[in-house]
Amino acid sequence: MDLLGHGRSDKPAGSGVTYRIRLLADAVVGAVEALPDRPRRVDLLGHSLGGAVALDIVRRCPRLVRRLVLVDAAGQPVEETVDVLAASLPFVPRSYEDARRLLSSSVNSRLLGHPLVALAAALYKGRRKNRSQLMKLVASMAAGEDAVKPRDLARISNETLVLWGDRDRIFPLAAGRRLARSLPNARLEILPRCGHVPPTERPVAFARRVLAFLDA
Repeated sequence: MDLLGHGRSDKPAGSGVTYRIRLLADAVVGAVEALPDRPRRVDLLGHSLGGAVALDIVRRCPRLVRRLVLVDAAGQPVEETVDVLAASLPFVPRSYEDARRLLSSSVNSRLLGHPLVALAAALYKGRRKNRSQLMKLVASMAAGEDAVKPRDLARISNETLVLWGDRDRIFPLAAGRRLARSLPNARLEILPRCGHVPPTERPVAFARRVLAFLDA
């Protein structure tokens, strides 16, 4: 599922739209509830920004979620979890240089860090018409809006897999360890030689870990 404002999902913009985690989470809940054969509970996986969305959903709609997979997830207070160097990264790239800088910091892969990949990303993201709204989303997260506090995490009893790249330079491994400790029913698994984007950097290992958890 592409989050609201991303990929092929709708990208509403304008003065009446305020992007924040809560807005994205509500869109996911609405999509699940609109399924023709809606399951009573769903297994929810969120990566990075999606992890923050997943945490907001399970915090507010615990009966909707059965199991949880959090992959190099955002959602905890930014000042306590984001690497100092990452705080200045252009998370909504404006140019090729922005895209290249973000990629080089996000992935631990020569192939994915290649200038041609950055060029393709810059061309794709340059077509967005909602840049200002996405910037508001980043600002909202930086301000701590909708962030989950330790007391919130302590109430999430869902069985959870916390999956983290050991070389993540956006949310360092320490943030993953902290998240796993704060969740009462979570276990942490670490992907070696992996940065912030396990589904792309280590797709086979990523899929095996997730499937093993869901099939258990």
